[in-house]
Amino acid sequence: MALTSKSKFVDQYVDPVGKSVPRIDGRGAVTGQLKYTFDVSFPNMLVGKMLRSPHAHAKILSIDTSKAEALPGVKAVITAHDTHLIKFGSNEYFFPHTVDQMALEVDKVRYIGDEIGAVAAVDEETAEEALKLIDVKYEILPAVFDIEEAIKPTAPLIHNSLNNMAVILPVNFGNPERVMKEADYIREDKFWCPVAHPAPLEPHVCVGQWETFTNKITLWSSSQAPFKCREALAKTLKMDLNDVRVIKMAVGGGFGGKLEMLPMDFAACLLSKKAGGLPVKVCYTREEEFIASRRKHGMIYKIKTGVKKDGMILAITGEVLADGGAYCSYGPPVLAAAMMRIFLVYKIQHFRMTGYRVYTNNPISGAMRGFGGVQSGFAVESHMDMIADALGMDPVEFRLKNITTPNMVTINKMVLTSNGLRECIEKACNASGWKEKRGKQKNICRGLGIGIAADVMGSKMYKSHESAGAIVKVEEDGSVYLFTGAADTGQGSNTALSQIAAHELGVSYSRIRCKAGDTEITPFDTGSFASRVTFISGNAALLGARDAKCQILVIVAKEHNLNIDDLDIKAEKVIFKKDSRALMTFDKALELCYSFNYGKQIIGRGSYNPKTTPIDFRTGEGNVSGSYGFEAQIAEVQVDKEIGEVKVLQLWDAHDIGKAINPQSVEAQIEGSLAMGLGYTFYEDMKFRNGRVLNANFAGYRVPRSIGLPKMNTILIETNDPEGPFGAKGMGEASLLPTSAAIANAVADAIGVRIKDLPITPEKIIRALKEKEKNLSV
Repeated sequence: MALTSKSKFVDQYVDPVGKSVPRIDGRGAVTGQLKYTFDVSFPNMLVGKMLRSPHAHAKILSIDTSKAEALPGVKAVITAHDTHLIKFGSNEYFFPHTVDQMALEVDKVRYIGDEIGAVAAVDEETAEEALKLIDVKYEILPAVFDIEEAIKPTAPLIHNSLNNMAVILPVNFGNPERVMKEADYIREDKFWCPVAHPAPLEPHVCVGQWETFTNKITLWSSSQAPFKCREALAKTLKMDLNDVRVIKMAVGGGFGGKLEMLPMDFAACLLSKKAGGLPVKVCYTREEEFIASRRKHGMIYKIKTGVKKDGMILAITGEVLADGGAYCSYGPPVLAAAMMRIFLVYKIQHFRMTGYRVYTNNPISGAMRGFGGVQSGFAVESHMDMIADALGMDPVEFRLKNITTPNMVTINKMVLTSNGLRECIEKACNASGWKEKRGKQKNICRGLGIGIAADVMGSKMYKSHESAGAIVKVEEDGSVYLFTGAADTGQGSNTALSQIAAHELGVSYSRIRCKAGDTEITPFDTGSFASRVTFISGNAALLGARDAKCQILVIVAKEHNLNIDDLDIKAEKVIFKKDSRALMTFDKALELCYSFNYGKQIIGRGSYNPKTTPIDFRTGEGNVSGSYGFEAQIAEVQVDKEIGEVKVLQLWDAHDIGKAINPQSVEAQIEGSLAMGLGYTFYEDMKFRNGRVLNANFAGYRVPRSIGLPKMNTILIETNDPEGPFGAKGMGEASLLPTSAAIANAVADAIGVRIKDLPITPEKIIRALKEKEKNLSV
């Protein structure tokens, strides 16, 4: 059969995997045409506002809403008495006792900002006035805000948990106490990792509408996990899943903080019902975003390590105390990740560490990018550098002696297949001039520091499975629709998934139209977290495209009396596998599928569930991810000893990404993580006084800006993972994990002082230098 004329879809974007194709939503983003949740508008839409506790800990004695309900323009007022009094949480599958938060609290408030009611009115001013008219009587209770104070027997109980310990996670392998006695050197350190906030430019916002004629609800949301949000809504509203629809709009940043249903989502839907089905929009102010969403856990990280003279790690023990705030949220898996990521990086046979997730009357801690790994990364990698220094070893040599390798199983049963950690370290060292510079620039107060890290490609955190689905529908005109439940929150996952689908189907990327994150029309997906989307959702997209391709080839083979196993589709052509000879164009093959004789609609389906095992939280064992990513990071700094100012001159980041589906997006993800790492190292530190956030705005809470960022050098290490789509791994979060340690280690190399509590500030540098001088003079 002769080839038809050139298709309008044949362009430079055939075989798109490995190419930096434009973002599928890029034009919409830069022209302002993308629709965010705040842009959702309906006639007669109401404004919703949350009623919050002004107290950190108090009993609710009574709530009188009569004056608010009588205010002209108020259409609905709700309190806990309008709800089913059902608690929700994020760890129901593994930790059912941590399901501890009401959509609206009924008997007690546990932090300043706790939700106890909501109003809907015709405009914002009326809604604000209505809140002031609600009369709440409280009985003030003693409160506790410090982690170490909260676990004392005399501390006030926030929930019914002994010594306010929401979760205790012991991780024990081997016999570290016995083996520690064989060590030539033992070091013990304590680190403080502060509270930070995701600080997305777009605050939480949602629109809820209850259809009175169907008794179904729709929530438009800036969510990272629309299917998880749907489950929590259905549970708390006592509805069937199929009566709840969550539509994810474009998201102006999430960084972990938009993984959960919040009381505002629940309130928008219930207010709409009470208002006769009128849609209700709830949008957080910047202050509400800081006090009532989610934040990074503040952590006290204690670690003790025994080593031999040659640098071999023998045993590690330690303790982690995490400030969980008023409710559990994602606390248990964050705590587990903070302790167990070390097994991905270092070969350890003897280990004992216990983590405590502690209730306090501070705002709620939950998921934030890095998921416990930022805190542990700072502590562990700083600690390792200090050990190397005490042994007189180069920090790189020390790490290379102890790192994990390809095709090994860790002591806690994590299966490492592809592992580019050694190559990452070596490439980063070569690029930065480590051997030439490290330890040789003290005269000009310059130094180099290294940190290494590893991360998962997903994790079974709240369900018994972690599957993702995809549908690939090929239309008669040759356009291809990819339906995925994955949530693109700005990282470009819609683009990467479209590249994967196009490449496997054998067509141009420009054919793809991506529809994502609508629980009524897209397949299930657990959400955008744990660097899982490229790996898990990408495999689903690949399988869906493969199924669609197979359906096309079945018809082509039948029409031409050929063996389907001899055929493939590549670069817009149906080809013979043996010699790549073209049989027909893709468009011609579609004409055949939709012809009178066949009339076959091409709808491919893909589902992927990684080969993992959930963590046994009694032992710490479990292969939690289908693959793992690795990375090494080096920072070069210059310190002004007179004023204590640290300037980061350059950062080098070598990242094992398996295969770069879109190299430009990969580099952007790395650079974004490095910027977040700089923020956590130098600026980001939520300040509290008696549970009240003191810097709940961007005037008081500093974040990095594009101006003034150091030069960032990205090095992509492609190890072609055997399980990943086209060899790809998830990535992004891992680049954030070692940044603070790499910088702290570089400061130590430059001026010989060690900062063990973040953020690194000029005051701390000056204080450390004075302490160093004092010790030298003794």
